[in-house]
Amino acid sequence: MNLMVLAAEVPVETSLFTIASKGGFLMIILFIISIVALSIIIGKLIQLKRSQNNEEEFLQEVYGYLGEKKLEIAIRACDNKTSSPIANIIAKAISVLDRGMDDTKEAIESAVNKEIHRLEKNLGTLATFAAVAPLVGFLGTVTGMVKVFMRLGETGGGVDISLLANGIWEALITTIGGLTVGIITILFYNYLVGKVEDLAHELEENTNEFIYNIRGMKDDN
Repeated sequence: MNLMVLAAEVPVETSLFTIASKGGFLMIILFIISIVALSIIIGKLIQLKRSQNNEEEFLQEVYGYLGEKKLEIAIRACDNKTSSPIANIIAKAISVLDRGMDDTKEAIESAVNKEIHRLEKNLGTLATFAAVAPLVGFLGTVTGMVKVFMRLGETGGGVDISLLANGIWEALITTIGGLTVGIITILFYNYLVGKVEDLAHELEENTNEFIYNIRGMKDDN
């Protein structure tokens, strides 16, 4: 029988759920990976957005309080911006100002490392998902082909398209799913890493400016 006639007689269902369900159990794993990766991506985007909100205006406000020796008000201003890395760093620095510049610099360095670690949190998980998702897809290819050959053996070598369809679907769909999740995840991972690096550079510049201003205030006294 002509293959084109056979294809025309087979009903075609194109809904995403129907297609994904052909991938078997491994598609469930890929779905879970994609949901967790999406939650991490959204969370990091929100965190980075909040971390860069009106930083210059905030710094000028804090410098004004410090210039007027209003340390407690400056700390309260920092406490009101707990989502801001530079605010957390400055609050820590102000709390140890009376110990001298060496201790202040050490406190700033420790606070910077803590904030960068907080910004990088879960990025490693995202990188793992980007690497694992395609492998899960390839595993689906292997298991799908194993099913194909098992069915070939059971039928004594005769080719029956209806018996082979599920194995071929799983082999193809899980690979497509794994590559799709992996590609999207690695793109967002690289974007987020770049944003974190930019923010880390800004933190370094702002903390150096803060130290310079504090040293100038102390010299004026």
